[in-house]
Amino acid sequence: MNILFYNDDDLQDQLFHVSPRQRRVAFALSLFLACFTFGALFFARTELPGLAVFFPVISAWGVMGSAITAFILFSQFRASRILPLLLLACTFLFTGLLSLFYLLALTDMLPASGPFAPGSQTAVWIWCFWHASFPIGLLCFYASIRFKTKRISLERLPVYLSVATGSVLLAAVSLLLFAASDRFLPTLIVNGDYGRVLTSGIGPAILGLNAAAFLLSLFPYKKRSVVEVWLSVASFAFMLGIALSLTAGHRYTLGWYVSRVDSLVASTAVVMAIISEVNKLFVRLSRQHELLEDSQRALEEANEQLKELAGVDSLTKIANRRKFDDVLRQELNAPQRTKEHLSLLMIDIDFFKAYNDNYGHLGGDMVLRSVAPRLESEALAHFGFTARYGGEEFAIILPGHSEQEAEQIAELMIECVRSLGIAHGYSAVSDQITISIGGCTLHPGEKSTAHDLIGRADEALYKAKAQGRNRYVFARSGRPRRPVS
Repeated sequence: MNILFYNDDDLQDQLFHVSPRQRRVAFALSLFLACFTFGALFFARTELPGLAVFFPVISAWGVMGSAITAFILFSQFRASRILPLLLLACTFLFTGLLSLFYLLALTDMLPASGPFAPGSQTAVWIWCFWHASFPIGLLCFYASIRFKTKRISLERLPVYLSVATGSVLLAAVSLLLFAASDRFLPTLIVNGDYGRVLTSGIGPAILGLNAAAFLLSLFPYKKRSVVEVWLSVASFAFMLGIALSLTAGHRYTLGWYVSRVDSLVASTAVVMAIISEVNKLFVRLSRQHELLEDSQRALEEANEQLKELAGVDSLTKIANRRKFDDVLRQELNAPQRTKEHLSLLMIDIDFFKAYNDNYGHLGGDMVLRSVAPRLESEALAHFGFTARYGGEEFAIILPGHSEQEAEQIAELMIECVRSLGIAHGYSAVSDQITISIGGCTLHPGEKSTAHDLIGRADEALYKAKAQGRNRYVFARSGRPRRPVS
C-alpha cells in the first residue's frame, strides 16, 4: 500500500490528499520559522559560547531524520514503483550522508591520515555540497512529477534500487574525498570566519538554488500533496538556515546556532508528515476493522435470523413445511432407526373452510394461531416435533414412539384442541373446533422414504375424515380411534 499516492492510473498527479488543517499547520510552522529567523538576523553575528553538546546532538537528530525519511521513501518506492519517490529518497539519503560527514569533520571524527583525512577547508566545502545537493534533488523531484514518468516494472525494480543507492553512496564518498583535498578547492574559511562563502558568490548561488526549489514547490498551490506541502516547509527552513548562516559569517554565533535549528526542521519535517499520515492510516484501518467486525457480527445475526425465519411459519410461529421436510429426512436417516420406532401424525382441522367462509379469514387465522401452540406443546411433552404442513394441516413427528404410544398421543391431541372451546357453529361433528388425525408408524429397521411415509399418513387422515372426523386412524391398524366423550 502506498500512503503517498492514490491507487490510480495517473499516479504522478493524483498525490495523497492534504487536509485544510495540515495546510494551516504547515503555514503556521513556516510563519514561526520566518519570524524566528528574521528576529535572529539582527543578532546573527553575536558571539556565543561554543557548546560542545549542542551541535552534535542537533546534527545527529538531523542525520537521523534524513535517514528515516529516506528509508520510508525507499519503502514507498518499492510499493508504488514511482520514479519521483526514488529521486526524493535518494535526495534525503545523499543529504543525510553529507550532513553526517559534516558532523564528523566538524567534531574531528574523520581519520587523521589517509585519503579521508580532513583539511582546513573540508567541513565548509561539505557544508556547501550538502546545502547545494538538497535543492538540486528537489528540483529533479518536481521535474519528474511534471514530466509524468511511467511506473517502473517489477522486473526492473531491483536494478533501479541498486543503481540508485550505489550511485548515492559513490557520489557522497567522492565528494568527501574531494572536500578532504585542499589542493583542488579554494579557501573559504579563515580562523573560523567563513565570510568568503558569501563574498565568493558560492553562498549566494546556493541560496539561489534553494530559493528556486522553494518557489517551485509552491506550484500548483491547491493541488499539492502531503509530501509536497511539507517539502515546501523543509525547503523554506533550509533556505532560512542558509541565509542566517551566511549572515552570521562565523561559527558559534547566534546566527550559526539558529541556522542549525532551521536545518533540523528541514531534515525532520517530511518524516514527521509521513509518520502522521501512517498514524492516520492506522487509525482509519483500525476503525474500518472495527466496523468490519461489527458488520460481520450483524451479518451473522441476520443469517441466524434468516435461518430461523426460513424454518418458521409466519402465522403460527411454529416450524414450517421446509423445516418439517428437513427434520423428517434426518429422522429417517438417523442411526437409531434400526432400533427405534418412528411415528408420524398428519392433522387436519375439521370443516375449516366452513369456518373461514362464515367467520372470515381473520377468524380462521385466529384458530390456526390457537391450535398450533397447543399441538406443539403436547408434542414437545412427548419429545415430538410439530410443523404447519400447509393451510389448516399440521404434522407431528414422534421419534421412538410405537403405534400404540402414537395412538395415545393422537387421542391427547384431539382432546387438547377440543379443550380450547373455540365455537364452530358450522361444523357437522361438533359445536366446537375439532381435528382429525391420520397416523403411520415405522417399526425398527423398516425402510421408507419421506414421500411414502407422508402418503400413508395422509391416506389414514382421509379415512378418518371419511369415517366422520374428530378421530384418528392409523395406516397399519386401520382401526378408528375416538376419544372418550
